[in-house]
Amino acid sequence: MLVRHNTKLLEQAIDLQIKRSAIPTLQAEAAAHDKIARANAFRRMASGAAIAIAAVGIGVGVWLVFDRDTTVIQPEPPVAQNHPNENLPKETKKSEDRIPGEETIAEEGKTDKLKSPPIEQPTPPPADPANPDTFDFVKFANRKVTYAGSTWQLESGHHFQSEKNPTWDTAWCYTRRLANTGVEVQVSLVNRPSPTSTPQAPVSSSETLASVGLDDNSARELASRCIWLDEASFAPGDFDMGPERKEAAAAAEELSVQDGWDAMGNDLPGMPAWNVSLEQCQAQCEADRRCLALTYDKKHAACFMKNNGSILVRSPDAVMAAKGAIKANLQYSSLVFAKDTVVVGGAYANVRSNYADCVVACAADQRCLGFNFDGPNKMCAMLDTVTSSSPFKGVASGVKATRS
Repeated sequence: MLVRHNTKLLEQAIDLQIKRSAIPTLQAEAAAHDKIARANAFRRMASGAAIAIAAVGIGVGVWLVFDRDTTVIQPEPPVAQNHPNENLPKETKKSEDRIPGEETIAEEGKTDKLKSPPIEQPTPPPADPANPDTFDFVKFANRKVTYAGSTWQLESGHHFQSEKNPTWDTAWCYTRRLANTGVEVQVSLVNRPSPTSTPQAPVSSSETLASVGLDDNSARELASRCIWLDEASFAPGDFDMGPERKEAAAAAEELSVQDGWDAMGNDLPGMPAWNVSLEQCQAQCEADRRCLALTYDKKHAACFMKNNGSILVRSPDAVMAAKGAIKANLQYSSLVFAKDTVVVGGAYANVRSNYADCVVACAADQRCLGFNFDGPNKMCAMLDTVTSSSPFKGVASGVKATRS
């Protein structure tokens, strides 16, 4: 007899028994996973805390390094007995920010600790009594002017005691010019010791002025055109020259008279003045700043005022006078003159000229031993050898007495 057994229930029972036997194993695996997760979480927290502590330490170190004033010697912190926690150095304020007599203020959030004995600070040196704001401060005012046919750059400097001072204390004016030596020189024209005092001019020496074509009078004239920050203006006669400069100026204006000599050339426009006496001629020259020398023709009562007088020649009918400013530059020529006479010799130059310029040219040239001036044709011949002379109508001649 065949019996069919229903095994389905048996299979389910076996499967259930297997699952029950697996429960402890699953519980053990879950517990292990839980422990691993807790360990990982704890390790992360420890790492974060360590990083945070390290960052705080680095920040404190950087602060200590950069906040310290390297120019100030840090005193050694006092060691408090029986207080090991007090060995840490306290913050030291910068010396320039410290207020003498005040105590250091504790930082916010720190608890009060036992204060160390105060450290005696060295006594600072006495402060400089000078005003720390005082320093050289100069403002300039520049102007270009035209004088005596030339352009001059005038520079006026004004010195202030401080940048905040609205009023200057001293001022000056000068110009730069190429001297006759080929070197640029600075010519001091006028000084103003204060805004209210009388200006002093000229300042540079007479030699310096002469090297750029100026004298005391022309330097004062140029100084009167300087521009100032206080808009002051001065005439040439407003300047104070000082006693020594006044004496030198008076000597420069004084006429020195010599009879029997003629200052050749350099006549002022409009010369001669006719029908005047020698005294009147001298007075006119003294009153005219342009006049540095004169020749008075006694025979014709004629006055020739001149702006220079470098070459003097003998003339029995003439009287020469020169101011002290050019007296040292006068050259006495040995030329002896003749009228309607020609000099025979070797000519090395033949130029168109007037009589006075012909005489001056030969007198100033060491090579020239004589000259012939052809009046009708206005021609000047200069000779380096002279052999003889002969009459010739319309020719004026001259021969140097020192010829060999």
